[in-house]
Order: sequence, then C-alpha cells, then structure tokens
Amino acid sequence: MRGLKKFFLLIFVFLLFAFFFLAPKLIRIEKIDCRSQFGPCNKNLEDALLKVIQDKPNLAQAKKNLSAVLNNEVLVYDFSYQFKIPNTLKINVLERKAKFALKNRQNQALALLDKDGMVIYYQEATNLPTLTTSELVPNVGERVDEETLFALNLLSNIFSFYQVKEGKIENKSLVIELPSSYKVIFPLEGDQQVLLGSLRLVLAKLNTQAQESRIKEVFNAKTIDLRFKNPVVR
Repeated sequence: MRGLKKFFLLIFVFLLFAFFFLAPKLIRIEKIDCRSQFGPCNKNLEDALLKVIQDKPNLAQAKKNLSAVLNNEVLVYDFSYQFKIPNTLKINVLERKAKFALKNRQNQALALLDKDGMVIYYQEATNLPTLTTSELVPNVGERVDEETLFALNLLSNIFSFYQVKEGKIENKSLVIELPSSYKVIFPLEGDQQVLLGSLRLVLAKLNTQAQESRIKEVFNAKTIDLRFKNPVVR
C-alpha cells in the first residue's frame, strides 16, 4: 500500500513538472492587456506589442518577442507578465516619467527627461522646470552628463521651494533668477541640500537687513554666488 502511494505521488510530481515545462510551449497567446501606472499603455506601444502576437505564438515565444520590444522602448522602465486563462497575457509596464526639460539656446524644441537624465521624448512646450544650455541636447534614449543632471535636479528642487521654473548653464555654473530679483549662481557639483540651505540663510539675512535698512550696500545687492565655501553677495 505504501509503495502504491509513492507510485501515485511520483506520477503526480511528474505530471506537475510536465505541465509547467510544456505549458509555455502549448498555450497560444491571442490577446494582450497592456497597463502602466498611468492606465492603458500608449497606443504606439500597444500597436507594436500587438504585431508580436498576430501569429498567435506560444506563451514562451510571446514572452521572448514581447521582451525584445519592451527592452528597446525608451518609455518603458520595467515590465512584468501575468498569464490570464485562456489566451491572454497581461503586461504590467512601469513607464518613465518626465521630471524636467532641457533645451539648447539655438533650438526651442524641448527634450523631456526622466529622473535618471534620459531623454524620453521631445515636445514644443512644458510646465516642467526647464534648463537652457549651449551644449547639444542628447537624442531620445540618450542620457545627459553628470553636471547637467546635477543642474537639472538642483533646478527641480529650487522650483519646489521658490517656484523658479527656468535656469541656464553659464560658465560651468547654474544661474537662476529668483522672484525677489536676486540672481543666484550655483556650482555644478557638491551637496545640493547644503547649497539650498546656504541660499535660504543668505536670503533670510538679506531680508532682515533690508527691513532694518542698516547696510545699504548689502540691501542693494543683486547677485548671490554660492560657488565658494562662503557665499559671496554683491
């Protein structure tokens, strides 16, 4: 009796193994359900994925071919699959999200970049923090250099604190204009929190001195330079 139980257990394990091994080659995929964190996938991506399954490939081949498309799609940051009985493959896509914009002084087209500094697409206008540079702007799918990414992140933080939407790179520095008419110059390296903290301290001191009207030279200052160990106000 015990031997018979072992026999049936072995048969069950074999069938189970055979199912998981053979199922991906036997199941045919006829439909896809593509979703991102923003809702349905964009139409261009969905059309490209539908072409992959137009010949109703098996599950294993469908995943392989779909992965090739998804890995080459700039907007796709990550993805996963979920099989739905009887013939649908659900694709969960994590799309890259535009965080800031970059443009060349000679070209008004805006390159929109994600948090990693990758250009994901171009468009004519945006409400995102925008950095202007004299350097060539990368193509879609390419990344900016470390100094430019530093400037973009710094501008994004400044936008959060002071609603300053635009900045520019000049002489290896980030230059912005505050609503209070102060011109601020930042280095393109260092600790961003320290730089922003220094700016807040300088502005607080200038505002206090302006209210008290005790130091006219400082009160009339228009530039805050944070490229040095001690901020320079002139």
